[in-house]
Amino acid sequence: MTAPRTPEGDPDAGRALVKGLQALDQDGEPSDISLSLDLLAPRAPYFDQLVLDAVKAGVRQVVNLGAGYDDRALRFRHTGVQFFELDLPDVIADKARRLDALDTDTTHVALTEVDFATDDVATILARAGHDAQQPTLFIAEHLVLFLTPDDVARLIAGVSQRAARGSTLALTAEVHPAGLDSTLVVSTVDNVMFTGASPLHTIKSRDAWLTLLDQHGWQVHDAAKVTVVNHFELPMTEKPAQIQTQFLTATA
Repeated sequence: MTAPRTPEGDPDAGRALVKGLQALDQDGEPSDISLSLDLLAPRAPYFDQLVLDAVKAGVRQVVNLGAGYDDRALRFRHTGVQFFELDLPDVIADKARRLDALDTDTTHVALTEVDFATDDVATILARAGHDAQQPTLFIAEHLVLFLTPDDVARLIAGVSQRAARGSTLALTAEVHPAGLDSTLVVSTVDNVMFTGASPLHTIKSRDAWLTLLDQHGWQVHDAAKVTVVNHFELPMTEKPAQIQTQFLTATA
């Protein structure tokens, strides 16, 4: 199936962008990404539609937090729309090299280095040329689960400083059942699934996620409606807990 795009978008650049990439685990060995692909299947159309709708609605800035090798800036290219892609320096450097090698227009893409554990996203975006007076679509797809709770809160606070009225923030959030202690859930994931080396750091109840967003001025669309994918089942003391990836979209 052909991925959606704007009339000006490049439908083929995405494949060329990731040519030769291989997923590796923390030991440098080939990694099994089947679970990630299962989650991507419903996730990709959700975020694709958000970007497409924003472009059609006249939003002129899209900020992709933890962009990785995402190709939406190429598929949804549109005159007057600027894409800001933020990620770690080594990822940005490699993506820049790959984009330079493509026979496609990338003048609308601002690749920006950031370390979400130490950098202030508001400052980074200002330096990159982001206009805080204009509405923006901010997307954080498959990012915040890898950040600590403090880093997540700081990220959302930084984004909020750059969000003009009418801006949208969309993210994937790892969610555990209500009534569980989030710290215990994260430590259980670490011990049971990753033997002390878990890359997953932030899992909250849905209410905790909604509260965090509300504290920073974001109102979740249709808060009673849950868009979700079951991620994994976690053995807990009382009974197994289903950890979900929920898609949250909020307006400033």
